[in-house]
Amino acid sequence: MRKHSSNIDMTTGSPAQKIVMFCIPLLLGNILQQLYNTVDSMVVGRFINSNALAAVGTSTPIIHLMVSFFTGLSAGSSILISQEIGGKRYEQLSKVIHTIIALTLSVGGLIAVTGALLTPVILRLLNTPADVFRLAQTYMVVTFIGIISLLAFNLINAILHGAGDAKSPFVILVICCGINIALDLFFVLVCGWGVAGVAWATVFAQTCSVVFGLWRINTGDSIFRISVSKLRFHRDILRSILRLGIPSGTQNAFNSIGAILVQGVINSFGPVIMAANIAVIKVDSFCTMPIMTFGMATTVFVGQNFGAGKRERIREGVYAALILSVGISIVISVILFFFGNYPLALFTGEQSVISAGMDKFHRVAPFYFGMAVFGVFAGAIRGQGYAVAPMVIGTVTMFLGRVPVAFLLSRAIGANGIHWSLSVQWAFEAVIIVFYYYFGGWQKRAEKKRRRRENGT
Repeated sequence: MRKHSSNIDMTTGSPAQKIVMFCIPLLLGNILQQLYNTVDSMVVGRFINSNALAAVGTSTPIIHLMVSFFTGLSAGSSILISQEIGGKRYEQLSKVIHTIIALTLSVGGLIAVTGALLTPVILRLLNTPADVFRLAQTYMVVTFIGIISLLAFNLINAILHGAGDAKSPFVILVICCGINIALDLFFVLVCGWGVAGVAWATVFAQTCSVVFGLWRINTGDSIFRISVSKLRFHRDILRSILRLGIPSGTQNAFNSIGAILVQGVINSFGPVIMAANIAVIKVDSFCTMPIMTFGMATTVFVGQNFGAGKRERIREGVYAALILSVGISIVISVILFFFGNYPLALFTGEQSVISAGMDKFHRVAPFYFGMAVFGVFAGAIRGQGYAVAPMVIGTVTMFLGRVPVAFLLSRAIGANGIHWSLSVQWAFEAVIIVFYYYFGGWQKRAEKKRRRRENGT
């Protein structure tokens, strides 16, 4: 099988250069993917009202919870794909791809039905204000109807990223993001559909991205093609996907549960704090994207080189990614701390919401470096097939750090206590992951497993 021209071989050349080459289109693609929900928030915040913005905000962690576990499985698939490509085991690669596709189709329908049915129950449990409840329910039900498109494109991204191809997803997202923006404005301003309009626009755009992604995978000289006749569950592959994906999926799910618990505290402060929080989250999601991208790139880089047995190269790549990611995080922190009000104004014209948003930036921006440290080291650990430790660390710092701090400090100092809780979590994550990476004793065990797999034992 031949490699597609967009794929990057991470096992040769300068580690820093290969990581940056992979990160640039990956970062741009991730930014465009984030635009799907961000444009929703911008349109409803600027052209409807703050209640509509609060509705989209309170819906976001719930939707993330429903899809978070599957997203982890996709991440596990990406690790397997990068390892198989690094070891040039292309027949095994085909089995990985077709197994995860079969899993996607099976899980997607279940999430759609379950999510739509549980929406009103969850919103009541979160003490969603009456003037926000109906809007949030509408947005969530429409989103869950089209959720399989989101899952499918996450899978396509995992396949292409595992092969070192970040360019193709970027091109697809450029096209589909344009479709989403145009439909958002059309459905809201022309058709007057409100929050339902932005939800339907996102569903349609994501469906287009799936169609284009499948076409891209099955054309050209790709090292993999998708065939309906090959769709089945290969037990050994499924076990490997679950072994690598369940920890990441569990961490995502627990993070979403923690975010929902915190969202319940946020909701108790009313629509202004709710709207400010979602505006900050949307701005934050773009500003932290470079940090997250280096973590993702580290996983792919380490996965390919681990499959090829190049341990010294893994160390060089991890250090390069760490320096780049921490450096960028410091720059972003300074910008948001002093000038965060400007991007916040894109989401709302209400000064009270902007002021509340700056309160959060002043408390979380200085701690972005912790996210950068955790992302790179967690990516390096996952890339070598050890996904449990990052999951445990992320879960522990969420439920023993962020959640209790949010509940306790919010009662003592108000909404700012919720913001401090996020900073506490990031700081704890960074300290614990560094200690585990250097003193956890996992690297020797990972190498032994790799050699057994290489020898077929």
